[in-house]
Amino acid sequence: MARSVTATDRAIIRLLQQNARMSYAELSRAAGIPESTVRRRMDRLQQRGVIEFSMLADPSRLGYDLRALIGLKIELRRLDEIAATLNALDEVTFAGFVTGNFDIIIQIVVRSQEALVEFLTVTLAKVDGVKSTETFVMPYEIKRATSWRLPATEHDPPDDLFDELDYDDLTMEPKMPRR
Repeated sequence: MARSVTATDRAIIRLLQQNARMSYAELSRAAGIPESTVRRRMDRLQQRGVIEFSMLADPSRLGYDLRALIGLKIELRRLDEIAATLNALDEVTFAGFVTGNFDIIIQIVVRSQEALVEFLTVTLAKVDGVKSTETFVMPYEIKRATSWRLPATEHDPPDDLFDELDYDDLTMEPKMPRR
């Protein structure tokens, strides 16, 4: 069974969400825990896939001024193949299998209306299994998907005995404490 994320882990995550470039020393001071603990916890959070790091570029500052959401109705038996194709397209910034009127929703970023038309009529039209699409142009974003923050709640699991255990780096199973 996976180990739960503790209150200390959540504090580190919240600090990183405010500034992902914080050093271990800065995180240590802000969280009030030893730097070695910050390093160990961050390594474990990364190994477990709880956190990951990437660089984000602002498309509009790079000349990509048109954002759109596109709803796709597809042949469901081809979901995996279509998902792989969409995942490989640079224009696609998000893709999700959804319920409702569409089977997949994608968000794309392109330079212009002409580029949008080309994406729809050339790139997307070549994807076997796409039955129909509906496009929604976004004149501006109200909130970016990357701006999600871990909510502070009263229900954060407390740091407890398991927090003090040493974990095997490969299996993430607890080792017995040394006495």
